[in-house]
Amino acid sequence: MSFAAKKKQLKIFLKNFDIEKTDVELLEMALTHPSFNYENNEENMPDYERLEFLGDSVLRLVMSEDLYDKYPNYDEGKLTKIRSYLVSDEFLAKLANEIGLAPFIKMGVHEEKDGGRKKESILACAMEAVFGAVFKSLGFDVAKNFICNVYSKINVDVSMVLFMYNSKELLQQYTQGKTKSLPEYELVEEFGQAHDKTYIVSVSYQGDVLGSGEAKTKKEAEKIAAFNALKKLNIVKE
Repeated sequence: MSFAAKKKQLKIFLKNFDIEKTDVELLEMALTHPSFNYENNEENMPDYERLEFLGDSVLRLVMSEDLYDKYPNYDEGKLTKIRSYLVSDEFLAKLANEIGLAPFIKMGVHEEKDGGRKKESILACAMEAVFGAVFKSLGFDVAKNFICNVYSKINVDVSMVLFMYNSKELLQQYTQGKTKSLPEYELVEEFGQAHDKTYIVSVSYQGDVLGSGEAKTKKEAEKIAAFNALKKLNIVKE
């Protein structure tokens, strides 16, 4: 897609979400991966990291209020688990793909060749950064409406989310019921800056890899890996 075509599509994207008054410079920053500035010898130029920090905070507040109002009978523990999933890289990347954000992200050639436009961590960061840009430009109420609008694009089964958070225990019960053996978790890869690591973990049973998970903490990645293993074993359906 040419630059002119991207710009036209971006304007349509902003108009569809009623955020066309978002500050252009902030939006451009929100859609700039650090690799772009690095390859263009502009390392002192801003990228999406600061806006991601801001957007993350705004997102958590919006999700907290929404879940508090939507599930009056859920205790703090359940609400925390649901929110944790809804603000995870996995879910934010799904949102970014659902609304077509990926083509607008500026990144270096090497990152592009490395499949950067499909990486959960990059898509999630850009999504949060856009939330931050809208908040900084147009205020909390507009940002809240935008976030809720984006989140409405994907239906979430909260009972399944809560099931996921018990996934390690459930997988262990399954394997021990079969052979008394325990599932084994292995850190496959970690990447990102020291303060913003992403971890990929796999889970195996008797030498067979059953699933993998990607998250900001090893513990969270293990839960996702176990949940994906349960899906592969048909213990939980999609």
